[in-house]
Amino acid sequence: MDNENLNSCGCDSKEENCGEHEHEHDCDCGCDCGEHENLVVDLEDENGNLVSCEIIDEFEYKDNQYVLVQNPENNSVYLFKVEMGDNGEELIIPEDKEFEEASAHYAELVEESED
Repeated sequence: MDNENLNSCGCDSKEENCGEHEHEHDCDCGCDCGEHENLVVDLEDENGNLVSCEIIDEFEYKDNQYVLVQNPENNSVYLFKVEMGDNGEELIIPEDKEFEEASAHYAELVEESED
């Protein structure tokens, strides 16, 4: 899947009102607090089709932000690193070693929350 803008509206504003339209938020802090439900990103599949996927969780590891995105068509879950790009926040596929470390860290977070 290709890198995509995190904001489903296509803008890179962190404010509730980016000046062009109202962002829907349930909190007062802007859109990068991690407390929002049903954040959706459009990802491109291997056939070039856009698939709207929900961001189901996010976490920080080694001063980097990561998100877990679920494909509604097959329930697959993908791990992406969030980086600032030319068009705002972008989802990047981490390198193998970074992916393994971030995945292991997330598994530990889940295990701790279950205790």
